[in-house]
Amino acid sequence: MNNSFRLTVIRGIPVEIHLSWLLIFFLFSLTLAQGYFPTVVANQTSTVYWTAGIVTTLVLFASVILHELGHSLVAIREGIPIKRITLFIFGGVAQMEAEPTNPTTELKVTAAGPLTSIVIALLLGAIYYLALVPGLIISESIFFVARLNLIMALFNLIPAFPLDGGRIFRSIVWLFGRNMLKATKIAVGLGTVLSFLSMGLGFLLIFVPGNLWGLWLIFLGWMINQAGQSSYSQLVFKETFTGIKVAELMSTNLVTISPDDTLEMLAESFLHHKFGAFPVVYGSTTHGLVSLQNMKAYPREKWPTTKVSRILTPLKETMVIEPSSDAAEVMLKMAAQNTGRALVMQNGNLVGLLSRTDMMRFMQMHMVLREE
Repeated sequence: MNNSFRLTVIRGIPVEIHLSWLLIFFLFSLTLAQGYFPTVVANQTSTVYWTAGIVTTLVLFASVILHELGHSLVAIREGIPIKRITLFIFGGVAQMEAEPTNPTTELKVTAAGPLTSIVIALLLGAIYYLALVPGLIISESIFFVARLNLIMALFNLIPAFPLDGGRIFRSIVWLFGRNMLKATKIAVGLGTVLSFLSMGLGFLLIFVPGNLWGLWLIFLGWMINQAGQSSYSQLVFKETFTGIKVAELMSTNLVTISPDDTLEMLAESFLHHKFGAFPVVYGSTTHGLVSLQNMKAYPREKWPTTKVSRILTPLKETMVIEPSSDAAEVMLKMAAQNTGRALVMQNGNLVGLLSRTDMMRFMQMHMVLREE
């Protein structure tokens, strides 16, 4: 993630903290120091309460790291490298370099996280009941972390993709249906239903009894829905373009424009061919790309006397790729640079044009044909 800094490295896995985590760290510490601990342990100084709040929050987030380590270590054992673990405002995430290749692997990797949290909850709960005296601030701190780990495990087991429960559900559907994309679509659909139920309940809590906790349910439902849709889109993208080269997608029937053509001639080409942009070529030399956007800077009365060379985007400012380039990487690069087209060149010669429209059309066709 951006805006993160490295905390440590565990078993070769970088552990990072996103800046948003600092906000939740402060809010948790504040809530514990001024709300929870004064209620369960009386007659302590403000310093004691704040110390307990900060230490308890640190221990709680250490258990979040252990939860993500549970995912990560099983993933590594199954041959899936882990880029990093990041703590952020909503907890933590272990970023895998690849998706599991079979449902059994996904089930193992996914289940490891909630199981880790349940083990932590049981161990701390046993320590609280068997070895500690209730009412002491250290006892209540351990009991709080135990309960939060149990809650975290149960929350993650809700079958709403991409929560752990949703991924477990997907792995089961995938196991029986033998199709990861369809399994993901079903899991995301269930997650969408649950997210809307959460948001609906949130609105009821706000408008009927006036309970502001409904805002959290609305926010969580919205986040789960957005994350699920985003995960499905990313999977479709990877499934579509894995192993696909630019040469398989680019347009080779090119209509080119001369840099000496006037804007009036260019306008006629736009109307006739109905393209959004043209490569600008003179002889064997490619000068760049000209689009409808480039024409906006010039008033219509200057079109007959203004040449294309005055308004084109020069080659050095145009995205240039090779036919052998990976289509997925190019798509991501085009999105990052907010450009809709790239010139495809080989050994200095123009051989094709690739547009995001071409790639999206290919993705739609791929999805329909895969469904059929």
